[in-house]
Amino acid sequence: MPLSCFSLLLLLFPVYISMAVAQSAPTRNVLTRITIIQSEHGYGTAFSIDVDQREYWITAKHILTGAKHPPYGSITAKTATVRLLDSTSQQERWLTAHFSVLDAGKDVDIVVLASSAPLLQNPLPSVKTTIEGTTLGDDCEFLGFPSATGSAWPINLGDGSPYFMPFVKHCFVSSLPLPGSPVFILDGVNNPGFSGGPVIYRTGPSQQIIGVISGIVTEPAQVIPSLGGSKSVSKAKHAPKARIDANTGFIVAYTIDTALDTIRKEPIGPLRPEAH
Repeated sequence: MPLSCFSLLLLLFPVYISMAVAQSAPTRNVLTRITIIQSEHGYGTAFSIDVDQREYWITAKHILTGAKHPPYGSITAKTATVRLLDSTSQQERWLTAHFSVLDAGKDVDIVVLASSAPLLQNPLPSVKTTIEGTTLGDDCEFLGFPSATGSAWPINLGDGSPYFMPFVKHCFVSSLPLPGSPVFILDGVNNPGFSGGPVIYRTGPSQQIIGVISGIVTEPAQVIPSLGGSKSVSKAKHAPKARIDANTGFIVAYTIDTALDTIRKEPIGPLRPEAH
């Protein structure tokens, strides 16, 4: 006897519930630790983590170096001055921040920044930071501030506090790092400005930051330039084709473990007041 539509829905309902539970979603712990970073080379995203009660800021190295493509090389300067969006201000306000710089390694698109004093006054506990436990095909999210919008969007948190919220985009874990490599690939649609933002996995108490967004994987594509005019169709047939770097829908990310290794080799981040 064929299943009724209602019976079919009952059979599929547990599957949808399972998918909803498995899907990642950013917690407030993550959302309130992300902001826009601006260097002389442009805008990107930065986020904060605490390691051993010390505050650090993580972003993509190319935001500070201006490199458009890998290899990203190394940062030799010991300090850097950037601007950060004050995410907790009532109005859009930018702060000038001076950081000590920890380079995560040659050609690794991660840089760790440490200020002389904590910039977050009353932060929520840091989310677990490691790629361990991640499997192929897992749902994930990446967070940041697309440069096309020009800024972030302000909201009020549950307690009425103002906050400039990052944008959230969905992705899947498409490949995991090879032994000895910090690089893994996500399946998703990236935008300029998300570089340096965190990749998160799971939600609630089990949420973890697994990586840092670097950029997109491109492939060459031929396009016909628009010529305009009434004879544009016939002209287009004979026009030379241009080549562009097309977005494949794959995203390059670096494991957060690389940043943690860098921090533990040189733990110079400022201690939280409660740690003194």
